[in-house]
Amino acid sequence: MPDATTNASLGLSPRDAGPAVGEIDERLFVASVGKAMKVLETFDKTTASLSLSDIAIRTGLGRSASQRFIYTLERLGYLDRDEQTKRYTLAKKVFRFAQSVVSSNTALDAAYPAMRDLAERTRETISWVEVDRADIVIITTIASTHISSINLPVGTRFPALSSSSGQVLLGHSAPAHIEKVWNASHESVPGRTRAKDAAEMMRILEAVKAEGFAVTEKNMEQGSISVSAAVHDRAGRAVGAINLSTLTTRFERPAAIRDLAPLVAAAAARATETLSA
Repeated sequence: MPDATTNASLGLSPRDAGPAVGEIDERLFVASVGKAMKVLETFDKTTASLSLSDIAIRTGLGRSASQRFIYTLERLGYLDRDEQTKRYTLAKKVFRFAQSVVSSNTALDAAYPAMRDLAERTRETISWVEVDRADIVIITTIASTHISSINLPVGTRFPALSSSSGQVLLGHSAPAHIEKVWNASHESVPGRTRAKDAAEMMRILEAVKAEGFAVTEKNMEQGSISVSAAVHDRAGRAVGAINLSTLTTRFERPAAIRDLAPLVAAAAARATETLSA
């Protein structure tokens, strides 16, 4: 199984363009755009500032090509350059994309009142989550009021198949799609899910679909429990998930299933009803 992080867009052809789920039409694929996006994607929460050499190494584009893309992105306003250190950071202009994703999200608008009420009732971290190819992405979060809690900043990503939100959303997908997601997933997924292949993963997802919610555990700084349920649109499509994240010091798995899962499922059902009205 390929690593969705390290295999993304390191080369110059569509075949190396990252963990896309589905075939790429080489006649339509613009390689230069893929390279430019790879430069932007090099920046993350652990590498907020990078030198030209850093970018060239991380992207695999070479120093000369990286310099041209960096200059272009800086002139367009998507990168900032520190004149003293000669290092680059993402510019504020990139927030335009995040703002558009959130402000135009009708499903999130419909779900937010239920999310807010769930946060007030449980005092836990509540998030709206969507699938992006082989990952899930945190679109918005209502922070926990507990002193010790799970922090899930907007834009945080996890492998979909081993995440509770990904499982409730992909549980409604066709087997062929699950196989594509499996093949594009991070190498940690088999160990996390204990699934040996896509067929076994599909059986796990079918059980999640029948249950109506998913519960997964993560070993972060502290042990955590994640509980999710899917929200559906008028056509019955799973468009997003409401996720509750808590610490195992407050809820071990049996308690999370007994006490939290029904609340999350009820919130998702309420959001579905609002979205379908």
